[in-house]
Amino acid sequence: MNVGDEKGKIVTELIAEVKPGTMVELGGYVGYSALLFGDAVRRAGGKRYFSLERNPEFAAVIMSLVDLAGLSDIVRVIVGSSSDAIKRLHAAGTLKLIDLMFLDHYKPAYLSDLKLCEHLELVKPGSVVAADNVIEPGNPPYLEYVRSSVEKKRERYDKGERNGASPSGFTDRTKNQYRSREGEEKLSAEIKGNPNLIYESKLVNSFEPTGVPVSPHQKQG
Repeated sequence: MNVGDEKGKIVTELIAEVKPGTMVELGGYVGYSALLFGDAVRRAGGKRYFSLERNPEFAAVIMSLVDLAGLSDIVRVIVGSSSDAIKRLHAAGTLKLIDLMFLDHYKPAYLSDLKLCEHLELVKPGSVVAADNVIEPGNPPYLEYVRSSVEKKRERYDKGERNGASPSGFTDRTKNQYRSREGEEKLSAEIKGNPNLIYESKLVNSFEPTGVPVSPHQKQG
């Protein structure tokens, strides 16, 4: 969904710090983040911003807004499931390295897509990954993975614990939604990842936009 002003500021400041040549967002919704972050990437000297959006109607809105904003030279919208889009871009040689990745799509797919990018060597030492909504509503499998030691990840890998979709830790409703959207095979697919990567993890609390109008005299708590 839309990241809003407060979260947007956090990510644009990260972009200015990292100066990514290539940034990828998983979950574009209707384009707020693509416009805000794509412009920030351009100002930071970057060359490409990929917005991956599953819903073709939402993707069409993003494309129209990108064109109106004059960002067509840097922002490219890819339609389809995040994992399939990543594989296509990698196979075509279009995407070789992700300097900065923003996760804001279907929560059980955070870990599977991160592992996929590790496996394809798109995420390497020096890459930065920013994930939305890992505090509230939360994403236990993703947080556990990025906080785990190499030894712990290797142990799980050797035991065959490689299922990247990781529906555990989510509500039954979320699990069933994922099954209906992606199919049972995505839940059982073997995703190896790279257990040798170490992530420096940092949690940042921010305001969650509700879409409810607020009076100029009403202060947000």
